[in-house]
Amino acid sequence: MKKKLLAVLALVAASSFLRADEPASSYSVTTDFTYTTHYMFRGVQQQKGALQPSLTFTQGGLSLGAWGSTALQDKSTAWAAGKEIDLFGSYSFGLAEGVTGTVGLTYYYYPDARSASSEPDSTYESVVSLALPVGPLSGKVSYFHDFVYKSDTFQLDLGFSKPIADGGAQFDAGVYYGINDIGDGDGDLPGTGGYDYKYYGAVVALSGKISESATLKVAANWTNTSKIAQPATKLWLSVGLTVAL
Repeated sequence: MKKKLLAVLALVAASSFLRADEPASSYSVTTDFTYTTHYMFRGVQQQKGALQPSLTFTQGGLSLGAWGSTALQDKSTAWAAGKEIDLFGSYSFGLAEGVTGTVGLTYYYYPDARSASSEPDSTYESVVSLALPVGPLSGKVSYFHDFVYKSDTFQLDLGFSKPIADGGAQFDAGVYYGINDIGDGDGDLPGTGGYDYKYYGAVVALSGKISESATLKVAANWTNTSKIAQPATKLWLSVGLTVAL
């Protein structure tokens, strides 16, 4: 576990080095509290009825934060008994007008993981992504590599955003398609249950400011998979409150 935490710290140090020659800029700290009827990760249900708080620090292209998810229902059948804590860091940089590259690392920790159910207590994953406009839409292509599951994931995203109510609210919609090739489904535990599958989905959301520092967001999500068992629940809802500190 110490080696994995050091990897996260190394990312932070590298990001700080990249920022050394940048002019000083203001920073922001935001916190978010989201309730979701289902926690789905790349088409696979992790939890049912989950509370998901987060805290994010941003300065320039650097973003650091922590995110958690706690199941409120069916904990015995949830992944890792329904508890997850993530630490993440990323650095974004402009490549051309409207084109942004991002590199990042996420450390996933499962405090109640059950080894008997092939649930490693932690893993970590790198990401490299490229965001660019696609006509009136926003596009992004991302590559993820998980070092414990030995997985490679490619994901394509398309999004559309439109301010409404004189800018006091915003409508967002998006679709995504991913290919997940998992080399070791048992992670750092004995066994090698490799497999691959495809996942895809869509989301529509409406957000609006309820004060100078707080924004409320409501979203409807749909997902599906192929080459593995399809999720029992394909449609779920979420509501979140984001506050700038």
